Amino acid sequence: MILFKKIPTKIEKKDYEIRILYDETTVNVVAFLNSYPANGFRHQIQIPKKFEVKKALKADAVKELVEMSKNDIIEKRWERLLKTLL
Repeated sequence: MILFKKIPTKIEKKDYEIRILYDETTVNVVAFLNSYPANGFRHQIQIPKKFEVKKALKADAVKELVEMSKNDIIEKRWERLLKTLL
């Protein structure tokens, strides 16, 4: 996957980074903390082959996935999920 953009964000005094990555047919949005995935969530868009993925990178849907990634951290969704799995 190719790195399109890094979006630094501070949540609860920790420096996170939301990364937007892509290949020919996929856009992934992933939260990182200290250069490692911050949780198990990956927000993804599957782009049909007849469309250009670079156009999708500028779409509002990608911005919404970035916000979803931030909210995953703020709302501690991963931690809550892990508690239900234990």
